[in-house]
Amino acid sequence: MELVDVFKGSRIEKFKRGDVLYKMGESPRNIFFLVEGLVGLVVWSEAGNDHLLRLFKKNQIFGHRSFFAQEPYHASATVLEDATVFVLSKEEMRERMKGNCDLAEKLLQTLATELRRAEEKQVILTEKDVTARIAEAVVYFKDLHPTHSWTRQEIADFCGTTTATVIRTLARFVDDGLIEQRGREIIILKKDELLSQG
Repeated sequence: MELVDVFKGSRIEKFKRGDVLYKMGESPRNIFFLVEGLVGLVVWSEAGNDHLLRLFKKNQIFGHRSFFAQEPYHASATVLEDATVFVLSKEEMRERMKGNCDLAEKLLQTLATELRRAEEKQVILTEKDVTARIAEAVVYFKDLHPTHSWTRQEIADFCGTTTATVIRTLARFVDDGLIEQRGREIIILKKDELLSQG
C-alpha cells in the first residue's frame, strides 16, 4: 500500500506561500498528504524566534504524529512553496483504519522511519562541526527542492547555528569554489568536495 492510497477520495485543498495549515498548540483535526509544493514544520522559541525543524515534500504525510499521540501540535506547518494537499479528517482516518492492517503497518513504518531520521539528525548536530552541518544542509535542501531559494535563516535553523555563521560559511564556500551565490540562490559546483567539509 502507498500512502497516497490512504487519501483517495479525501478533499483536496490549495495553499499559497505563507499559509499556515495548522498552528503550534492546536488540537489535531486532520492529517495531510502533500501532492505538490513544500511545507516546513516551524516552532517558535520563548524569545519569539522561529526555527525550521523539518521539511515535507511531495508525497509525504504530515500532521500524523500529533494525531496518533493525541496531543496538541508541537509546531506549526507553514507553506514554503505553493502547495496542493489532500486533507483527511480525524473521523475519516479512524474509519479507514478499522480492520485495515496494511494501513496500520504503513503508518507505523512512516513513524519509525521519521524517528530514525530524527535520531540521525541529532547525531549530526552533536558530533559534526558547524561547517560540515552547513555543507550537508545545503546539499540536502538543494536535493529536496532545487528551485526553492533557501534563506540563510532556514539553513541556520536546520543545522542548529546562527544566520551570521551560515553567511560567513557560505562566503568561504564561494571563495573555495564549492558554490556560487546569486542573491538567495545557491548553486552547488563541487558536491563531493562540499560534503567533505568540516
